Amino acid sequence: MNSNFKFQIFCVLCSVFCVLNLADAKVYIDITSPAIRKLPVSITSQGVPEAKEIGEIVRNDLEYTGLFSFIAPEVPGAEITAKLEVSATGEIKVVLSVFDLIDNRETFKKQYVGPKNIVRTIAHSIANDIYKTVTEREGIFRTIISYLVYTSAENKELRVMDWDGFNTKKVIPIGLTSSHAWTHDSRYLLYSSERNRGWKIYRFDLDAYRESVLFSSKGLNLVGNVSPGNQVVFSSSKDGNSEIYIMDINGSSPKKITTSFGIDVSPVFSYDGSSIAFVSDRGGSPQIYLMDSNGRNMSRLTFEGSYNTSPSWSPDGKWIAYVGQRGSNNQIFMIKSDGTGLRQLTFSGNNESPSFSPDGQFLAFDSDRDGRRGIYVMRVSGEEPRRITPKDIKAMSPKWSPFFK
Repeated sequence: MNSNFKFQIFCVLCSVFCVLNLADAKVYIDITSPAIRKLPVSITSQGVPEAKEIGEIVRNDLEYTGLFSFIAPEVPGAEITAKLEVSATGEIKVVLSVFDLIDNRETFKKQYVGPKNIVRTIAHSIANDIYKTVTEREGIFRTIISYLVYTSAENKELRVMDWDGFNTKKVIPIGLTSSHAWTHDSRYLLYSSERNRGWKIYRFDLDAYRESVLFSSKGLNLVGNVSPGNQVVFSSSKDGNSEIYIMDINGSSPKKITTSFGIDVSPVFSYDGSSIAFVSDRGGSPQIYLMDSNGRNMSRLTFEGSYNTSPSWSPDGKWIAYVGQRGSNNQIFMIKSDGTGLRQLTFSGNNESPSFSPDGQFLAFDSDRDGRRGIYVMRVSGEEPRRITPKDIKAMSPKWSPFFK
């Protein structure tokens, strides 16, 4: 690996993209509506052999959202048609044209150019543009997921992959941990690791491919996540009892914000940085609590079940996904941040480590439902769970990246 590592991960194509035309926007699908009608769409892809692969990736991306119904191009009924003209003269060039068959007008046209080894990235970018054309919202098809893979009983590798499980890359072996997080600009990955019998919090710079130590002390130090203002929240038992702390992204000015006879762990900022969810057994069993980012105005969120952990905020701050023990297994739940609307999303196997997609429409999580722990994604309704890591590896603790354009 080298200093081009971040480029290799994200495959930035903005320098070779050319917007040809963008008509007045029209919202075809309102994803906030309680009763969404699927939009009938046809997709055609023609040209060089890569055209078929690109068309299939675009369709798979869009189909997984549950917002589209696909009509064969020769069959009437589609309201939108997307045409992909693919050519190759050393590089791949794709011209996308989105046509509104009801209004009889072209609504979007764009050209994409890039080397052949980033065909999947080009296809994900096309899917993003089609999705935004019909919803006026950003698509998640060029986001990535970081996760951990067991290489031995006590060691794991930190890896990243496309949201659909392809293009996996190793970042770094990090020892014994399950705790890591993205910064909001996607430049850094933060993680905790035990090395030489000591737990430290590290920061990995994806631009420079360089690791640095952010926090080191005796005891167990586990990173939570990062606020938009680049404050890091974490738990530490450096004074004997595990409490919640915050510090700057460069590791300076650590400050303790909880004091409890119980154990306080797993802190996570809300997306706007105003609140923190965390786990505490101060009431007798592990439960999810909320507080302001300065540690004030604390309240208990979960009351159902005797073991609730691993909170994750939705991007709009309205929902918190978490892990709750039911019977002998762990399951994924969602609850509104005001304590209402509790719902169970998983029912089979042990399911842990929920992480929202940056648009709030999907959750990544890990599960042993088919015998070997792996990474899955599903809609926030709990529908369409899909394993995205191969069954020959043991993978856990997914963290969905912010949007990357």
